[in-house]
Amino acid sequence: MKNIFVAILAVFTTACSSQVINLKDWRGDVINGAYYKDIDNELDQFVGTYQLISNNGNDEMTIVFNKIENFSLPNTYAEDLLVGEIKFKKDGILYFNNLNKINENYTNKYLHDICGNSLIANLTRPVCNDCATNQFRARLTFFGRNNNCGGYVILQKINDGQEKIKASFFLNCGTFEENRESFIPGGDYILTKQ
Repeated sequence: MKNIFVAILAVFTTACSSQVINLKDWRGDVINGAYYKDIDNELDQFVGTYQLISNNGNDEMTIVFNKIENFSLPNTYAEDLLVGEIKFKKDGILYFNNLNKINENYTNKYLHDICGNSLIANLTRPVCNDCATNQFRARLTFFGRNNNCGGYVILQKINDGQEKIKASFFLNCGTFEENRESFIPGGDYILTKQ
């Protein structure tokens, strides 16, 4: 009986010592053992498949997003994440297509092409003049793989009768010794949910 009581007390103590922090309130400071949780489900608005096709079908950007809950690496903290994979075609040339990797069960979720969970308010730079008053955007890392430079992408939900997002790519190609370019030009892309 004493062993059962000790086991229950240990579980209770561990559960009580974990700190849950709303992603909206997280400013990058890390508390070991904390859980940075998407309490208000802000990341959910971006989950799904989004597509932009133009130039008579010769240009295509397709991005698929999934939400991962309670992801943690050993001896660190836990967090909810938005992960994404991308397909990009320009002038009929397919530069990359990693859509099939969206359901890969990576031990490290940051191996996805797009990953992160920063929630930014409409007055956070870059300022969003067309956002609703309490609308949050997501700022995610875009990893430049296969000799393609990366940076970050800001996602904004657009409400105009169709489910759309604006994906604004900001690239950082200057950190490489060799002069790399991105296959995806920086800028804003409006994608429609499929």
